[in-house]
Amino acid sequence: MKKALTEKSWLIGFIGFLGFLGINGVPTMYIFFAFFGGFQYYWWHKLGTMEDERLIENRNRAGTLAFRITFCFGLLSSILISFVSQDYEFLYKAEIIILALTFALGANLWAYFTYKFDMGES
Repeated sequence: MKKALTEKSWLIGFIGFLGFLGINGVPTMYIFFAFFGGFQYYWWHKLGTMEDERLIENRNRAGTLAFRITFCFGLLSSILISFVSQDYEFLYKAEIIILALTFALGANLWAYFTYKFDMGES
């Protein structure tokens, strides 16, 4: 599975806090919010490196569920934010934040659901 994981790999998720530099700076810094997806490595490390058919099935099932949830979150929040304002700068910044957080949420949910399904809690 993932051979380069260590017990500290999840710390990469803290790079996501660099996204707050976009508040008074360049709006593209909001893309750093996607690094919050690095917290997924906590769950992948807890699963270990053994990969079998059961884990592959659980990973596929979890990915389907997680990305269905995050697609709905991203789509609905994009639609809702378009009703809030007609200021294009605000909409641009909000959409970058939504896309980055949707990616991070999807990655984290995928790993979390895989862990839950693998441990037998549906």
